[in-house]
Amino acid sequence: MSTQKEANLAELQKSLDQKFSQVVTMELGQGPHLQQLSSAAISLGIDSYVGQVAFAGQTSSGSYQVQFNTGSSGYSSAWPQWAFEQAKSALLYGKKLWVIADGKPFGSSLLQALILSSSV
Repeated sequence: MSTQKEANLAELQKSLDQKFSQVVTMELGQGPHLQQLSSAAISLGIDSYVGQVAFAGQTSSGSYQVQFNTGSSGYSSAWPQWAFEQAKSALLYGKKLWVIADGKPFGSSLLQALILSSSV
């Protein structure tokens, strides 16, 4: 990934963290709803996807591959290790994954990967 792309993602992540901290100001036990957090991301021009992981694995060269499906669309790419670990856990436990990305949910544009509870 280019240094400029990394700098842009880092700046977006900082802005996203600030937006999320504004939303997550409720008392313990009354956490923000997914829609509120998603709206915070969208207000920054960042894309938000909820879907299922179809596969997660590692190649012989060491890269981490993930197939992430949202409705009728599927996205397969190399993911950074931090996001791959979330995808792997979601796959193993049958949970949905919420991916926040600068564009389509391909590995090079990921900002956050969050495992959702069954109640969401």
